[in-house]
Amino acid sequence: MKKLILIALVLISALTNAQITITSTNMPVSGDSARVSLPTIPSLLNPANTNYTLTGANFFWKFDSLNTNNQAVRQFQPSSASPYFFYFFFPKYGEKIQDSVPGLPAIPLGTVSLTMKNIWDFYKKVSTTSFNAEGTGMTISGIPVGATYTDEDELYEFPLNYGNRDSTTFKLSTPSTSLIPFVYKKRGYRITQADGWGNVRTPLGTQPCLRVVTTQYSQDTIMLTSPITLNIPFPNYVRSYQWLTIGEKIPYFEVSGNLVGGNFTPTMVRYRDIPRSFAGINEMQEQQLAFAIYPNPTINELNILVPKSKDLSLEVYNLSGQLIVKKNLSNNEILNKHTIDISGLSQGLYNGKLSDGKSVQNFKFIKQ
Repeated sequence: MKKLILIALVLISALTNAQITITSTNMPVSGDSARVSLPTIPSLLNPANTNYTLTGANFFWKFDSLNTNNQAVRQFQPSSASPYFFYFFFPKYGEKIQDSVPGLPAIPLGTVSLTMKNIWDFYKKVSTTSFNAEGTGMTISGIPVGATYTDEDELYEFPLNYGNRDSTTFKLSTPSTSLIPFVYKKRGYRITQADGWGNVRTPLGTQPCLRVVTTQYSQDTIMLTSPITLNIPFPNYVRSYQWLTIGEKIPYFEVSGNLVGGNFTPTMVRYRDIPRSFAGINEMQEQQLAFAIYPNPTINELNILVPKSKDLSLEVYNLSGQLIVKKNLSNNEILNKHTIDISGLSQGLYNGKLSDGKSVQNFKFIKQ
């Protein structure tokens, strides 16, 4: 009996200390969601926690002393649930990552200032070999724009094991058209290294993990073509320390931030968690009346995809504020797709408004 107990203890110890392998099955797919808690940066630096930069083989990272007062839900949604469906078709899917880009200079464009809001990242699994970034959606000065890759960014290559080190280049850009007086470009490279394995402990519990560090070195550029020609380049170096586990689909624990002059400054900490009672929980959900409005820019037609349960009214205004199109979108069309004839409109930028009597969704589109 004692011998059997000893054998069992040896097996348990071996399993506990075994290295794990991350494969494509451990990545999120469309429809997945996961709750995370968002600890404060000072609590991350509490000496009672493990220094997050430390790593090694069969390492035990302890983050028991994290102080959390907020939560969020990461939602991986079909591209049709975003404003950028026209740029990212199935099987690509995405998640909203930011409301706006902080620190972006406001540059006059005639009577409009340059803003970059409602930022989404889009992904795709490439068979069992990699998990790729497929592009970024952003609303620039009110216009939904998709920045797509001509050289894709492979975020992870599989199978991912301790000691693996991969490097990938990437290049993406928004469409170049005379009707949009700006272009956003991004190019650079990413280095991803699995530099440790063992166990990680958070307030949620302890899990076997693979520690991965991924660093993006990119040069981002905003190019203005009207009313003046101007290039605004800025470096975008970011790093993420990640503790990946089996079955969670997102990092079990993650520390991300900026890299300036070789010095890393953490700006976000999050870990997989269960619902907890905190004041001011942010579910990171955007309520939209339409799944998608496309194409944009467009020539003759504007397509609007809406839920079956929605009866909406559509209004289109020119830049002088004059109402030029008004239409009821009744719930009686095939596939809930409403096609609006705009062939009679002059070329230019227009403001649209969808309403269900309780909520309003504003959008912009360009008629070529």
